[in-house]
Amino acid sequence: MGGRIASQLVASGNDELDVAWLVFLGYLLHPPGRPERQRDAHLPSIDVPMLFVQGNRDAFGNETELRSVTESYPRATLHIVKGGDHSLKVRGADAFRIQQELESVQDTVAA
Repeated sequence: MGGRIASQLVASGNDELDVAWLVFLGYLLHPPGRPERQRDAHLPSIDVPMLFVQGNRDAFGNETELRSVTESYPRATLHIVKGGDHSLKVRGADAFRIQQELESVQDTVAA
């Protein structure tokens, strides 16, 4: 299930859901090129820890945009994949570090 939809279910307060935490691998903060249409209004209703793993080149929400959102929520943490796009794929000068980036993501999610 996509992270945004899963987070909306958790935010709905459904007592049948037993969720300990949420991990978003490339959160759909807004449609590409439409940063004014942020999709985060439901996040304050979530009472479990949230980890956002986001590429700093993600067209659906870059590092600056996600940082401003996650800093607003005390239960949210942001992990940036340097050079990563929405699928966390690293290109260009950062591509040689892909294994390090993936290991860092794994370590962060496991922690």
